[in-house]
Amino acid sequence: MSEPCTVAVLGAGIMANAVSERLDAHGFELRRYNRTTAAIDGPAIVCASAAQAAEDASVVWSFVHDDTASRTVWFGPDGALATVGEAVVIESSTLSPGYALSWMLDAATAGARPVLAPVTGSRVGAENGTLVAFIAGTDADLATADPLLRVITDEVVRLRDGSAAATVKLLNNALAAVILAGLAETFTAAAALGLDPAQLQAVWSRHGWAAPVATAYGPAMLDADHDLTNCSLAVIAKDLRHTTAVLGDLPAPLITAATEKFCRAMELGLGDLEMSAIIDAIGDRP
Repeated sequence: MSEPCTVAVLGAGIMANAVSERLDAHGFELRRYNRTTAAIDGPAIVCASAAQAAEDASVVWSFVHDDTASRTVWFGPDGALATVGEAVVIESSTLSPGYALSWMLDAATAGARPVLAPVTGSRVGAENGTLVAFIAGTDADLATADPLLRVITDEVVRLRDGSAAATVKLLNNALAAVILAGLAETFTAAAALGLDPAQLQAVWSRHGWAAPVATAYGPAMLDADHDLTNCSLAVIAKDLRHTTAVLGDLPAPLITAATEKFCRAMELGLGDLEMSAIIDAIGDRP
């Protein structure tokens, strides 16, 4: 099966721009839409609406902030489903499970071929083609989407339906939040006990279970350098709210505690910063 040559990308956040850059490098023609046109990076035909972007596209692919943004770009007279016809449509935003499932049903009712495919691995993973996608869809639709997904992933994990795929992505981000909050709390505790957090960061970034997160976010936490490069604190806070809603009465004290810390960070006005800024919601800085 030949790869589709024209892809409409909806959204222009960190992930949408990184994916678009990789698609362009692999020879795909891009049509792009974002509410704020200036946020679109790289070569593409910039369209006035999602419907216009979808009209001549072989595949339409969405990377937007939340359920509300997804509804806006897909539905209504200016939404992509108004013009996409029977093309494959991929939704890779991190969504609530209920909306993810209804999106797949509504997209199919509109005549499109829906694939839910939230991804993890952040900007670097998109740039290097090493993301992991949690996918749901019919065999035929997934087969059509697979060549495109393989441009940005090195692993594709199939789930039973859109709700399950969305839930796995939320749990993935909840785990990240727990680890980030734990690292921030550990640095803060070390400083309070008269230890040198920078010395510990140097060790933890080279050895042990903490090495990946200490390497990626430890320096930013200690230097208070939280310029947005991968994922904002607001995005993780939103995902944690969805996660706790899914969990309901299930006991998950660590996820609950992390959610409280990220909500506190939002109250402090840290939402637009990189998620390493969670350290500023933990207590006195090291």
